[in-house]
Amino acid sequence: MLHTTFPQRPPVAALRRTALLLGLLPALAMAEPVAFDIPAQPLGAALNQLAEQSGLQVIYNGELVQGLSSPAVSGSQEPEAALQRLLQASGLVWRSAGAGSVVLERAPENSGPLEVGATAITGTGVARGTITSEGTGSYAAKGASILKGAHALKEIPQSVTVMTRKMLDDQQLNTIEQVMEKTPGITVYDSPMGGKYFYSRGFLMSGQYQYDGVPLDIGSSYVQADSFNSDMAIYDRVEVLRGAAGMMKGAGGTAGGVNFVRKRGQDTVRSQLSLSAGSWDNYRGQLDSGGPLNDAGTLRGRAVVTQQTRHYFYDVASRKDQIYYGALDFDLSPDTTLGLGIAYEDVDATPCWGGLPRYADGSDLHLKRSTCLNTAWNHQRSKRATYFTDLEHRFNDGWSLKAAGVYSRNTQDMEYAFPSGAVPVGASASSTLMLGSIYDYDQVDYGFDTYVDGRFDAFGQRHELTIGANASRSHKDDFYAVVVLPQRQNVLDPNHHIPQPDESYYLANASRGGPVDMRIEQYGVYSTARLKLAEPLTLVLGSRVSWYKSDTDSVNYFLGEGTPVSTQSSENGQVTPFAGLLFDLDDNLTAYASYTGIFTPQGAYKTIDGSTLKPLIGQSYELGIKGEWFDGRLNSAFNLFRTIQKDAAQDDPRCADGSCSLNSGKVRAQGFEAEISGEVIERLQLLAGYTYSQTKVLEDTDATQDGAVYNSYVPRHLLRVWADYRLSGPLDRVTIGAGVNAQSSNYRTSPLSGDNINGAGYAVWSGRIGYQIDDTWSVALNGNNVFDKRYYATIGTEGFGNFYGEPRNFVMSVKADF
Repeated sequence: MLHTTFPQRPPVAALRRTALLLGLLPALAMAEPVAFDIPAQPLGAALNQLAEQSGLQVIYNGELVQGLSSPAVSGSQEPEAALQRLLQASGLVWRSAGAGSVVLERAPENSGPLEVGATAITGTGVARGTITSEGTGSYAAKGASILKGAHALKEIPQSVTVMTRKMLDDQQLNTIEQVMEKTPGITVYDSPMGGKYFYSRGFLMSGQYQYDGVPLDIGSSYVQADSFNSDMAIYDRVEVLRGAAGMMKGAGGTAGGVNFVRKRGQDTVRSQLSLSAGSWDNYRGQLDSGGPLNDAGTLRGRAVVTQQTRHYFYDVASRKDQIYYGALDFDLSPDTTLGLGIAYEDVDATPCWGGLPRYADGSDLHLKRSTCLNTAWNHQRSKRATYFTDLEHRFNDGWSLKAAGVYSRNTQDMEYAFPSGAVPVGASASSTLMLGSIYDYDQVDYGFDTYVDGRFDAFGQRHELTIGANASRSHKDDFYAVVVLPQRQNVLDPNHHIPQPDESYYLANASRGGPVDMRIEQYGVYSTARLKLAEPLTLVLGSRVSWYKSDTDSVNYFLGEGTPVSTQSSENGQVTPFAGLLFDLDDNLTAYASYTGIFTPQGAYKTIDGSTLKPLIGQSYELGIKGEWFDGRLNSAFNLFRTIQKDAAQDDPRCADGSCSLNSGKVRAQGFEAEISGEVIERLQLLAGYTYSQTKVLEDTDATQDGAVYNSYVPRHLLRVWADYRLSGPLDRVTIGAGVNAQSSNYRTSPLSGDNINGAGYAVWSGRIGYQIDDTWSVALNGNNVFDKRYYATIGTEGFGNFYGEPRNFVMSVKADF
């Protein structure tokens, strides 16, 4: 029974009655279990089926359920438990209206946490439809699908953060880099050649991306570090796993992975128009619209169009983005849904890459933050087309099948130049080398994933089983060349108009470069069993068997002379194990422990005898406690972690030219994490995460490095906080947000002197104020780095790679929902 104060009932004439009675129940509290089989669908249709299957009379105003969807409900359970499941995340509550009848009403905003009785739903997990974050207005995710199926966060014995749609909107997080910069536990590091690297628990997250659960090799061996041009406008949420992710894709995954979950067709007609304008001529417009395309609502569509133009706080650079997205969801039957989608993204930019140099002794030049040392003819044109398809079938016995595929093609045409070299100490001018580069890049990625999951009864308990297979292929056809330009740059008084070289100059004078043709294929089968050993104890066992193959053919140019190079690598039947144990301490808290294997091929490296290097292997351990509070409106987590990575490729000292490697590296990362997300008190949404991490070299080809810090880029302490509070009373249309990104110091060891170049710790504060004008229009002002902290977001070497963080800036946005 719900314990809350309900608003006045609507007039009887405004109520629609659903009463397909097979016999009235004598009283709701005395209801007997019923065998339900209700698929995920619009809430109104689900309520009709509930009435048909149970005889329960449901009375509600038809407007209450417009645009709402419900999860699937199956198995034997009491009618009130089934009804509670259907209403999950709907914002509606029920109350008894006499024998065999209930009335649905909207939950009052000031009711506080809802107190409900045990739902008695048999089985584990949550329905997929219930973890959609759009429209929830919450920072707390109902669950995640990054590890197949859909489970509440406290049922996953690993660390997962979900960046919900409200979080993305509130902080104006429009790119993958911006999302990762705000995600707890993630360190972001600028690449001199564009893009950014992402680190989790001390290790690089390279190429561990999924789209709706389909793994791709995007980001692996990518032109711009591990990030890529991808706008968040088309996604419902971003799920980030920290720790070993071998169950996701087999090869790789010491650090974790990212799952992008796209927006789907809508059950009701809804549109949103958003316009924003910000510092440095940052203008963005977006239209997002969708709804049913036939009277029955079995065909649903979605379309998103986004345009953005902007400059930056540093000189020269500019960028224009165009994003087009369309999606269809078609119910082939009440139990089968086909989804289709296409996204096209076009980036036309003048980038400023390379970062800033330092004095020869590693000290700061104290250049203006607006300094860009690149040329005005820098150019980047990136086009990406991505096609999505998936099919989900729900069997009558509680089992379901999902098959999904993704195809992506990205082309890039780039030319840029930046200086490389330290400035002499005390110099009033410099004559620094200018490096010029051209890239003609074409990468095709496609992947497929299919699995069956469901629940079964054995030994008096209900268990869950997932069995699946996936595959991904990547083909990279690239040409690049790096040259030293004949002109020099004065770092202390830069010239942006150094002449642009002819293409023939690159080919004749390349210090490195040439064509690169790389093909990567991965296949795998996997299975996970969630075995209920006792009412509070669940054992999770999983394993993946992987096959991996890579072939790379390239020609290394040096001053016009080319040397063919070919490398191959294959791994067959590599087993990656996973084990976890979950113990429910009470209705809110679950303690867990987990173990995951690590496997990363290293076929691009050769030993001194010409053989291929063995894969990198390792183990990851995690011990923690997770909480779910206030009917899922608040999530919490705390964990201890340790990862051992060994057999990493390192230069063989017997090869003076660095052309051969050996398996000798062994490192350890350990620490703890704490995170909370959701409604901590009434009207306050919060995402806060703190990470403490240590990395240490246990074995190295250079014995003097044993015991040293393994990854000095990753700070010992990392804090991510953002909160949004809605005022009450006469000011209840006003929301105020604030947050901080803080970290302790880090450093990079100079490859020239061997000295450490230190970066000071920093705390950067942001804020937001929003106002709901009426039911349609709202306006907000976001401020970033509101105290105008001057800091280096990335520490590089003496010669390049030092990047300032953004100065104080603002974005004003207006939205209309209709």
